[in-house]
This record gives sequence, structure tokens and C-alpha cells, in this order.
Amino acid sequence: MAVLGLATLGLVLSNVVGIALLRDNMMGRVDRQIEQLAKVGKTKGDLVFPAKPVRSDALSELLAKRLASAQLVMIFTPDGRLKADTAVDDRPVIDDLRTGVTYTVPGTADHPWRLHAVELPNGNTWVIAQSLAELEQTETSAIAIAVAVSAVTLLLIGLAANAVVRLGLRPLTRMEATAGQIARGDFARRVHARDPHTEPGRLATAMNVMLDRLQSEIAARTDSETRMRRFLADASHELRTPLTSVRGFAELHRRGGDAGEAMRRIEDEAARMGVLVNDLLTLAQLDEERPLDRGPVDLLEVAADTIRDARVRVPERHVRLAGFSGALAPVSVVGDEARLRQVAANLVGNALCHTPPDADVTVRVGRTDGAAVLEVADTGPGIPPEHVPRLFDRLYRVGHGRSRADGGAGLGLAIVAAIVRAHGGRIEVDARPGEGAAFRVFLPDSQAAPSSR
Repeated sequence: MAVLGLATLGLVLSNVVGIALLRDNMMGRVDRQIEQLAKVGKTKGDLVFPAKPVRSDALSELLAKRLASAQLVMIFTPDGRLKADTAVDDRPVIDDLRTGVTYTVPGTADHPWRLHAVELPNGNTWVIAQSLAELEQTETSAIAIAVAVSAVTLLLIGLAANAVVRLGLRPLTRMEATAGQIARGDFARRVHARDPHTEPGRLATAMNVMLDRLQSEIAARTDSETRMRRFLADASHELRTPLTSVRGFAELHRRGGDAGEAMRRIEDEAARMGVLVNDLLTLAQLDEERPLDRGPVDLLEVAADTIRDARVRVPERHVRLAGFSGALAPVSVVGDEARLRQVAANLVGNALCHTPPDADVTVRVGRTDGAAVLEVADTGPGIPPEHVPRLFDRLYRVGHGRSRADGGAGLGLAIVAAIVRAHGGRIEVDARPGEGAAFRVFLPDSQAAPSSR
């Protein structure tokens, strides 16, 4: 609509100016013609008039032969009487005769006349007039043509503008259709951008980036909800089993069974529930990203204490301490000592729990590429490759048959991964069936460690 409005305004202005210029040009031509005739009559009267006096009607006939059809000559005597003219029916109406100027007067018909009067040497007044009927007819025809051409032009402009707008809006129409499909749940749809350098192309590219991020966030949220539901189901299952045992042994004690055995089993199940609840609480605290109690920590000391504790618990197992890539030396990091001790204890406990009695467990401490390394490796049966990506999932166990009695609840490695992430580090697993497993924790060294959150 704006294009049509501007085009209409432009055409109206151009037509008005054009018609005005045309009228001015034609009026100037008329003025020049009658002024030239007036000049001829004044300077060369002998060429216009006969040498001897003639009758007025004869004079009028003579003048009419020498003028164009639209022109008229009138001769007035000094006392104002009309001596001769060439008009038949239509003539100018002269109320105030002025000499030496060209001006417009009305006519006896429906059109005006252009008039110029000069005084002759003999005292008569020579009046040359030209009808403006032809000028007005030409002007009317020009206006009609201009209106018709303008209408056709506006129609063509409207059709062209409509086509251009439709063509320009086609990408937006496709975007609208894609947005509708996305709103109906098809998050894999994308907007096709033919030319990324145009505004629709840039908009389509921005929409695709937004859709990619939206799809990723939705997928992450869906995955998180799925893992949370699985976690809650597994946690409920883990808690239900010891609770059922406690209830059963309490019933056995109430019915007069072996009180000592019943109390021992109740205490064992209660301890298991306590460990599980503590692990869940630890994960919840880590998820809340509570500030860590950071300070200088010697990983060598942490590893040595963890090995001493393991030897006390399982003296029959062979657990040793070694350097990661050289001789043993203190390795200082900035972190939460209690949490880092939990990492070492969980990794060593996991290795002792899931390897046969004759398997060796080695704890290595050192530095590599500017990072502090704590590695726990064993010579056990290894881990099938399909289980490695999920080792750090909560309540995940490699073998369901290796359950609570010997495999724990499946929270130890999840806690390790959460603590390592909280320290700005990472954990890697190198495990192959029949070749043992190695868990490597990489932490920022004491110079590059992040500040306490």
C-alpha cells in the first residue's frame, strides 16, 4: 500500500506539472502568433489593407482570407466603432480594450480568447485574437491520456509490487510453516536459507541456531528427567530392600527367633541404609554446587592414607603406591581435602570390590602436562566396552548379579565424577576386558587451581 501511495502521489505531481507545462507552452505559442500578426498589422498595413477604402464587409472578407481558422481580426475606429472583423458566430467579448498587452477574455461560446491590440498610424485599433478552444481541447485530451496512462501504470505497479512482495515473503511463509511444525512437536525441522547474506537468509540462520540450541536443551532436559526417574526408581529399590530386611528380622525377633542374629542383621541393614542415604546426600550437595572448603592438599599423602586404610580393611589384598611417571614426590593441589580423600577411597574401594582376591591394585600419583594426576589401576578382569560410557551414572552397576552385597549401590563412581568436576578436573577410564582397568583423575595444579566458589 505504501508503494502504491507513493506511486500515486508521484504520478499526480508529474501529471499536474506536465499539464501545466503543456498549457504554458501552447499559450506561449498562441501569444507569439497573435503578437506577430499585431506587429505585421502595425508596421505593414499596406500588405494587409487594400490601397483604397473598401466596404466593411469586403474588408472583413479580405482579412479572413489572410488568417488562420482559429484567429480573428477586429478593427476599431478612433471613436470605438467596429469597422471590420472576421468573426462569424463566435467572437471575444471585449469589455475593456487595452493596447500593447496580451490577455485573455471570455468568448460568446464556451471557450475564452487570447487577445492583443495595437494602435495603427491612422488612429484605428488593430485587434488580433485567437480562440483557445483548440488549446483547451488539447489540454483535455492530455489530461484524459495522463489519467489513463497513470491508471494503467498504477495497475502494473500494483501487480509488480504484489509479485515482489509475495516473492520476498516466500521465505517468511516457509518459516511460518516450519514454526507451525515445530509447535506441533517436530523439533527436527529446520528453515532452509537459500542466501544467508539476505535479511530472510540471516533470519533463517538465526532461527536454525536457536532451534539447534532449543533441541539440545530439550534433549538434555528429557535425558535429565529420564535419568532422574531412573535414579528415583533405583534409589527406592535400594532402600526398599534393606527396609524389607529390617522389617523381616524385627518380625522374627518379635516371634521369639534368635535375638542376637536378628539384631545383627538389623544393624547391618541399617548401616547399609545409612551409607546409601549419606551417598545420596553427598550427591545432592554436589548438585547444589555448594562452596568447597579449599586449601592446599598433597595428593601423595591422600593416596598413602587411603592405601593404609585399605590394608587395614582387607589385609589379604595387595595394594601399593607408585609414581605416575617417575619417582614418588609430593603433588600439591588446591582443593577440598575431605572430598579428595573421598575420591581416592571410592576408587580404591571400587577396585577392591570388583576384582578377584589375587588382583593387584596400584595407586599412582604424579604430574603430566601441567596437571596433577591420581590413578587407581587394577589387574582384574577389566570392564566390557559397552559399560564404560555409563560407569559414572548414578546407581549403575556393570553386572546386576554383582549387587548390594559385593557391588554396592552404584553411587561411588558417580560421587567421584561429581567431586572431580567441582574441582575443575576430569576423569578418564582405560579399561579392556581381561586387561584390568585404570581410573585417572586430572586436577589443576596448585598454581592453576580455580578459586573457591
